[in-house]
Amino acid sequence: MSDLLDPLHQQHQDKLDQLKRREVDETFLDEIHALIIDLQEAGAVIANPAQRGQLRALMHFWGNVVYNHTGTYPDTMLQPLDPAHAPLPEQPPRRLSPPLIWALSGGAAAIIIAAGLVAIGWMSYQRTGPTPTPTPTPAPAVFLSHIAMGTQVGQDAALETDADTFCMGTPQIVAEIAMAGIEPETSWYWEVQREGEILDTLPAAPWGREATHTIRVLASDSGGVEPGRYTLLLHAGDRVVGAHTFQVLDTAPRVSNPRVADVPQSPQDASGGSESVRGPDESTFESGLRVLYLDHEYGGLCPLVTLSYTLYHEEGPVQEIVETWRGTPQGQAQVSFQAPGDLPFPSGDYEVAVTIAGEEQARIGFMIAEKTTETPAPETPPAFGDLTIAAGVQPDGTPVLPAPDNRFDWNTKLVYTIFDYVGMVDGLKWSATWMRNGEEVAREEHFWDTEADGPSGTRWVTYHDERGVPLPGGNYSVTLYVENALQGTAEFNVLYYVPPQPTP
Repeated sequence: MSDLLDPLHQQHQDKLDQLKRREVDETFLDEIHALIIDLQEAGAVIANPAQRGQLRALMHFWGNVVYNHTGTYPDTMLQPLDPAHAPLPEQPPRRLSPPLIWALSGGAAAIIIAAGLVAIGWMSYQRTGPTPTPTPTPAPAVFLSHIAMGTQVGQDAALETDADTFCMGTPQIVAEIAMAGIEPETSWYWEVQREGEILDTLPAAPWGREATHTIRVLASDSGGVEPGRYTLLLHAGDRVVGAHTFQVLDTAPRVSNPRVADVPQSPQDASGGSESVRGPDESTFESGLRVLYLDHEYGGLCPLVTLSYTLYHEEGPVQEIVETWRGTPQGQAQVSFQAPGDLPFPSGDYEVAVTIAGEEQARIGFMIAEKTTETPAPETPPAFGDLTIAAGVQPDGTPVLPAPDNRFDWNTKLVYTIFDYVGMVDGLKWSATWMRNGEEVAREEHFWDTEADGPSGTRWVTYHDERGVPLPGGNYSVTLYVENALQGTAEFNVLYYVPPQPTP
C-alpha cells in the first residue's frame, strides 16, 4: 500500500469508529466532506489500478453516509492521474555487438565464480548462524464497498427495494453487502443497533469466496418491524469496516386534505386562489377549463409505494394517474389532469379519488358549470385590444405568471398572447405572426366563429415548439391582424441557456 493511501485508510477507520459511536453532527459531516476531497485529490498521484479502485469505493461509501444525513450526494469524481506520476513504459532490450557480447560473457563468468564462493560462505553461515525472518506483506485494508437494502429477495437474487426508508408494518428487512480487500478466510460478522442497543447479530464466520452476502437484518412475525432509526455495523476481524443507517416509519401511509384548483399552487400557497376547492364540499368552476390541479398532504410514504389518482365524471372514471413513490416520507404533492384533445372538460359533476396500494385514502367532488354565451349584435368596428404576454391563462382570460418585462427563463416551452376583442362577426379573417430575431417562425390564420367566441370578449394565441422542447433563446414578437389590418404587436425575450460552471 502506498505511503499516501495508508493515512487515508487510517482516517477512514477513525471516522467509522465515530460513526459507530453515533457521533454524527455538523462538524463530523464537514470532516467527511474534507476526507472525500482528499480521496479525490489522491487520484492525481496514485497510479496503481487496484488502489485507485479503493479510492473510488471509499468515496462511494462516505458519499452515501453524507446523503443519508443531509439528502445531498457530494461530488465523488476521482481526479485523473497526473502524467508526472504515470509509470514509465518498459524499454525494449538492445541488441549487443559481438565484441561486447564476448566482453560481457567474460564478466559474467567472473561473476558466476564469485557468486559460487559467496554461496559456499553463506552455506557455512547457515550451519552456524540464525535463520533470517522474511518481512511480512501487509494485508490489504478491508472496507465496505457496496450495500443495498430491501424487503425481500426475488428469484433472481435481486432486492425488490433499494432504499433506506421503510413503511410502517414492513415484515422484514434484508441487506446485500460486498467488501473490498477481504480474504476468504477472514472472519466477519454484523450487528444491528437502535439507539446504541444491539438488537441482533450474526456469529463470526469466514467470509468465503462469495462476492456478496445477503442477510436478513430484521424481521417480525406480526405487526411488522418496530419503527425507529437503525444502524447496521459490519465487522471484519477485530475492526468495524462499514456502517449503514436506515429507518422504519412510525406512521402508516396516508393522504389527507385534498384540494382541487384551476391554477397550480405552490407548497407555500396551499390555500389556492378563488377557484380552489377546500375540504369535502363541492365547488363550481366556470366552463372552458382545460387543466385541473389536485393538491394533497401526505405522510408515512416509503419508496416504491403505489399512489393512484382517478378522475370521475358523472360517476364514471375518465382519467387515472399511477405514480410509484420516490419522494420524502411526508409533505405536500400535486398532480394535474389535462383535458383530452383541444376541447375543455365537459360540464357536469366530478370527483377525484386518491388510493395508496389499492386502498382509497381521500375523495373530493366539484362541478364544472355549463357554458352560457350572449351574442349581441356588434355596435363597433371589429378590433383587438392591447396584447398581454404570459406563461398561462385562466379560462376567463386572466393571465397566469406574466413575466416581468416580458422576459422568460431558458426552459420556457409555451408562451400565451392574450387580447380583448370587440365587433367581431362571422367569417372575418384574422391571423397571428410570430417572429424570432427578425425572422418569421410561425403563422396561423383563422375565420371568426361568433357562435363559438361571440362578438366580444377575451381570447389568446400560443406559441410552442411542436417537439415539446424549450423555446430557443432570442428576441420574439407576435403581431395580430384582422382582414390584413394591423391590430397590435407585442415583444418578449426568452433567455439563452447558460450551462452551470463546474465546481473548482
